[in-house]
Amino acid sequence: MVTKSRQKMEELNKIDDFIYKTLKDSLFDAVPEFKTVFELDSSNYNFSGGVYLLMNEFASFLAKEIEIEPAGAVVSKAFAFINQLGESNNLEVLNILKVGILEIIYTEKNIDREMVAGCLSEKLRKYFYEFSHYYN
Repeated sequence: MVTKSRQKMEELNKIDDFIYKTLKDSLFDAVPEFKTVFELDSSNYNFSGGVYLLMNEFASFLAKEIEIEPAGAVVSKAFAFINQLGESNNLEVLNILKVGILEIIYTEKNIDREMVAGCLSEKLRKYFYEFSHYYN
């Protein structure tokens, strides 16, 4: 017999799985270069439902791409995806974006923060600069 509490947790897990699948599919469509790298690097990991882990990996990938070619096509596609996510009014999606991507990029040592801010929408730029209260 499934308890009410367990049933509610299962429903929440379904929501998490839906968000993960939706964001993963959108990300892979927007930045297929990341899909290729992710599939190679994650063969030993199970990211199912781990949307924050996925977005952390994407942020690290993007940071490397910014270092290599800041004005490149991959970087442009990545920021188009990020800004598209930023248009969401879903608080979970915005939190995933803020903590899963923007914070990781903000804390990268070899990244020009002004360059990154210039690629972000006005709404996301505000979130990005909020990290200055916590990081040097």
